[in-house]
Amino acid sequence: MTQLEEGRSYLLKSVDGDKKAVKRAHEIFSSLRGEAAGNALIEAYYGSTLALLGRDATKPIEKADFAQEGLDSLNKAISMDPNHKEIRLLRANVCLHLPDSFFQCSPIAIEDYSYLLQQYKKNPNYLSKQQLKEMHQELRNAFAQIEQSDQAKHVLQQLKELAVK
Repeated sequence: MTQLEEGRSYLLKSVDGDKKAVKRAHEIFSSLRGEAAGNALIEAYYGSTLALLGRDATKPIEKADFAQEGLDSLNKAISMDPNHKEIRLLRANVCLHLPDSFFQCSPIAIEDYSYLLQQYKKNPNYLSKQQLKEMHQELRNAFAQIEQSDQAKHVLQQLKELAVK
């Protein structure tokens, strides 16, 4: 297993609440980030681990600092490679799980999902049916967080239509 695959494996465990896995994923992506400076995907995974460290921190200031550092890394990764599907999915997921009352990043998640949907419209093989279903649920959550029910209905209708094709 490569370090990237190992890091991804720990990250998945981290998302499910494994605090030891968060630390291990962060170690792996920190190391990879040092070895492969300028790699957008590594930067995005590193940012995701920072956000998870924030989730698990006990002090409010640490939570906020880790989360902000994670967002900064994810934004940097997008600026390095704005068309990378996996990076867009990582950033959208992090943005949706941060408190919108503090970070106001639901619109960023909506932007990322909208971009991914545009790519899917051009190429129906771009996203799996499972990814499309998850985007449906996550977009609903994002629009609920910013209280835009009309826009949510419109986008969700588009997603349903795409899922049928």
